[in-house]
Amino acid sequence: MMSTQTKHRARSLGVNTYSYIWSTPVADCLRQLDALGYREFELVLNPPHLALDEFAPAERKRLAASLAASGLVVRSLNVPSLDHNLASPMRRMRQYSVNLFLDAIDLAADLGAAHLVVVPGRMSPLFAPPLRQREAWMRESLDALVPHAQRRGVTLALENVPFASFPDANTLGAFVREYASPALGVCYDAANAHFIGESPAAGLRVLRELVRLVHLSDTTRDAWRHDEVGLGDVPFAEVPAALDDINFDGACMLEIISNEPARAIQRSHHALTAFGFAPLVQGAA
Repeated sequence: MMSTQTKHRARSLGVNTYSYIWSTPVADCLRQLDALGYREFELVLNPPHLALDEFAPAERKRLAASLAASGLVVRSLNVPSLDHNLASPMRRMRQYSVNLFLDAIDLAADLGAAHLVVVPGRMSPLFAPPLRQREAWMRESLDALVPHAQRRGVTLALENVPFASFPDANTLGAFVREYASPALGVCYDAANAHFIGESPAAGLRVLRELVRLVHLSDTTRDAWRHDEVGLGDVPFAEVPAALDDINFDGACMLEIISNEPARAIQRSHHALTAFGFAPLVQGAA
């Protein structure tokens, strides 16, 4: 058992700030997580945690300077999926969503984030449109976003989300490969995959070269969750070998949603070290 684990690369873990969106401004949140020993982050763009319209250029510069001085790195930004739909059948909603993401690209670039996580549309679970129609709407939206992302040096990472246009690795991978832009990749979420019945390890291998970010949290297949590791049944033991197989060199983010986030994040991190992820270097439980 130990020999199998030790052959895997000990990948470090960063933190997605989802648990803090209603309670803690981003600067305070990062100070708290820094004190626990974390250095890499995915910031969730949600006021009062992190605003977009109210976040002036001077404030962005101050935050970026503070991050650099502290040795902290924002790897990615993430826009919650409830406030947009890039694959809406309504043109005005697609245009609103495009404008939102254009601004989010600028914020990502201003903070030095290489990636912006993108939920590729929201589909009705009762009666979703045909796949080709979803692809057409998403392509139209991305045609407006990708050139700006390229200019600002930001990669758009489409995420596998259960209610989105491309919830599984096969449909997501086919779309991204067909679009064929260096500014377009994938954010692969292990809990989302497991919830829809997809093996996270198999999904990672299908997507291979497209994967830019990995989200880690726990869930069952009965209820969609982003719980701390150990509260669900995601097969995390299979993930490190898959990451090695695809030569993944991006960031792995703990996307834990909890009312006690610090403890839940630390417990999750500790649990994942049993599967070969790097332990937390600094900070007390």
